Formats: sequence, structure tokens, C-alpha cells
Amino acid sequence: MFEQASDNRCQKRKITMKNVLLVTAIFAIISSAAAQVEISDFFSDFTSSDVTLNSTSDFQGKAIFELFYAGTPVESHDVPIDIKAGGTATKVILWEKRPQHDYYTAKVSILDGSMVLSSRSYQVSYGTVSMPGFHVVDFSPTNTGVQLLLRPFNPSPVDIKIELMDNNDIVYTKVKDNIYLTVNQEVSITWPFLLKGKKEYTVRAKIYTHRLYADPLINTYVSHFTATDDVEILHDDVEVDEYGASVTIRGNSQVPFDGAIVVNAKNKVTGETKTYRQALEEILVSGKEDTAGVVWKGLPPGTYDVEILAVNKENMTIDKYETVMRIPEPPAAVATTPVNRSPGFAALVSIIVLIAAARLLKGG
Repeated sequence: MFEQASDNRCQKRKITMKNVLLVTAIFAIISSAAAQVEISDFFSDFTSSDVTLNSTSDFQGKAIFELFYAGTPVESHDVPIDIKAGGTATKVILWEKRPQHDYYTAKVSILDGSMVLSSRSYQVSYGTVSMPGFHVVDFSPTNTGVQLLLRPFNPSPVDIKIELMDNNDIVYTKVKDNIYLTVNQEVSITWPFLLKGKKEYTVRAKIYTHRLYADPLINTYVSHFTATDDVEILHDDVEVDEYGASVTIRGNSQVPFDGAIVVNAKNKVTGETKTYRQALEEILVSGKEDTAGVVWKGLPPGTYDVEILAVNKENMTIDKYETVMRIPEPPAAVATTPVNRSPGFAALVSIIVLIAAARLLKGG
């Protein structure tokens, strides 16, 4: 009987331990759900959509962006998410389908594996329903920055947010607040950091039009560019003469330029070409300048077509300048012939001077 009671106690302990483990697992699941990602902001028009997320713990999952028309799926994008505890992340997608109707519904869902942690919807309008009071005349991102030109139809105040994107992430944001559109308005910014060469970037302009009795009307515009190194040869600072060539080059890109000047001198009579190369001491970015020079060595007299190239590390020509120069023939040596004089000439002159002086003294 004692053994039976002991067995009962052991079984009760096992059951209790199982219950504890089960409760612990349930609390872990609940805790994981409690620490789920929170959607703090969600927006969409028919150009792009973005979601901003907060998380109380480390989270790796994905966001699914969906566009619906009358409940029917039109388009979908999956974006991976990796957020550290206490962190914030914003993910952006660009819609690819062309709109066919005036109204759509955008939805974003945050998933941990197959479990949906959170979701939110946004009503999307297209056409005259969401037409702003301005026209985007120019939206041109480049290696140095971006230029945006707006032409107003109706005077209105706007806030303009310029975002540089790398895939689905915003890597730089510049905001211009309370710009009142009464005449054509140009907004330009320069990138304050270096870009990666041969990389394609996306730039988004998110424009908020203030309205008196309604929330701001939001419209987004997207443009792309591929970052490349770029320099220019300053024509006014090129000097070419019979001794050599001096060239000043200015950087025009936030992609660093680490290159050289190449000077080709072609004799207009013989057609012979000699090439000179000189590396730049400075690595050039937007607005930075450096001067390099070459000295002609073994270049005979004659008239030359001179071609000056700015080339990068891949030996690609970025800019070119051409001119003409002449190396003159050296002056011919002049042969001098000594004057032959009779040996007594100097003595004769001296005698005549002495006689003249004596007569003057006698007369005196």
C-alpha cells in the first residue's frame, strides 16, 4: 500500500511537471505574441506603399503588401523584416500594375512564419479623386542630388519629403516644410554622403498638400538613377604649350573618382602620336578639384593635335578636351666673324690724340 501511494505521488509530480511545462510553453507563445511587431503607420497610393513598424523584442519575419479591387487581389509584394528590440523600421514597395479604376484597397500584414501578427488597410484613390493642385514638371535624381520642379494649378501649402531608397529601405530623408505654391517652385538637395558606383537607386518624393477641412492629400512620385563616377575638365584652367600640359579636373558625383589624365599628342604632318599619363593625387567627389600636369619628353618640333582625357580606374573616359599646339624649331646659332685690324691702328689713334692735345696746350 505504501508503494502504491508512492507511485501515486510520482504520477502526480509528473502530471504537475507536464502542466508546468505546458503553461510555460503557452506563456512563451503569449509572450511572443505580446512582443509582436506594432504597425505605427501605413500609407499607400497607386505609386508606392510604406509601413513603419515598432518591436519590443528582436523580430525576423516579413511584411506582405497587397492591393485589392472590389475584394479581388490585384498585386502582392513580400518584404523581409529584421528589427532589433526597441527598434523601428520602415519598408517601402513600388506598385507595378497600372490602375484601371478609381478606388482600391491596400493592405499590409506582418507575419512571423505563417502566423499573422498584425495587419492594416488603406483606401487608395486614383485619377481625379486624388489629383493634387500642382503638376510635377521635373523630377531628376542624379549622382549629386535631386531636383524637383512643381507648377501649381491652385495656390496651396505643401510639405515635401525626399527619400533615397536602397531596395525596400529608406537610407536618407530630407524634408522641406510649408512651401507655398503660388508660382513654379524648385526644390533641390545634394546627397551628403558617398554613393556606390554602378548601383541603381530609387528616389521617392512624398508630397503632402494641406487642406483646410480634411487630412493632407498625399501623393508620391518615383524616379531612378544609376550611380556612376563623373568629373569634368575645366576648360578655362587647361594650359598647353611647348613645355607640357596642365589640367584641372572637378568632381561632379558622390561616387569617388580615383583616376588620371591621359594626354595624346599627334603630329599633324607625320601622324605619329605620343601618349602621356599622370595620376591625380586627390580622389574627387562633388565640387572637389585637382590639377595634374605632364612634360613633353622626346617630342620633336612641329604642330600637334592634343587630346586630353580624364579616365577612371577602369580606363573609361569620363570627359575629354581637345586643342592644338606648336613646338617651334630651336633658333639657329649665329656665326660671328672677327674684325681684322692692322697692328698699328690703335697706336696711330693714340698719337693723333696726343698731337691734338699738344696743339691745344700750345695755343693756350
